[in-house]
Amino acid sequence: MKKVIIVLTVASLSLTAFKTNTMVIEKKKRITSSEQMAERIVTALQHASAKEYVAMFPSLSDFKEMMKESSEIYGTYLADAQREFSIRYETQLVPTVEHSFEELIDEGREKGIDWSTIRYVGIESAEQPEHRYGAVPITIVISSNGIEHRIHIERALVFHGQWKVSQFIKLA
Repeated sequence: MKKVIIVLTVASLSLTAFKTNTMVIEKKKRITSSEQMAERIVTALQHASAKEYVAMFPSLSDFKEMMKESSEIYGTYLADAQREFSIRYETQLVPTVEHSFEELIDEGREKGIDWSTIRYVGIESAEQPEHRYGAVPITIVISSNGIEHRIHIERALVFHGQWKVSQFIKLA
């Protein structure tokens, strides 16, 4: 009995420690302003990391939550719609986001941009969404070798006050 109590105590402490670390990591990932999002996009570009960029795209659970909040649209087909969306999310959306980032990297290299040395200058334009879920345009200004370039995201996504990227990114 004594061994069981010790094992349960150790397991409880381990799980509690894991949850705390997870919560800290999640807080770091929260992007609550267009400025924060722009800075993280520049970091992803400096690293030429599609993975870092895709990490800023809304998660599947973000989309499912939005669908759930709009359940009157789906009626009794909500679960089916979420299942279908899950498949499209993994097979189409995420690869498209990754591909658009890689195209931006390639286009920039063709124009002489050394992504590893770019510097964040600021945001030229960013609107605020009108609802809890929204898509707004944003233009990020960067500098490479003393030359300013603009990166335009046609539809930056905002989910409950958190800024997210989309596949609609290009050099302006």
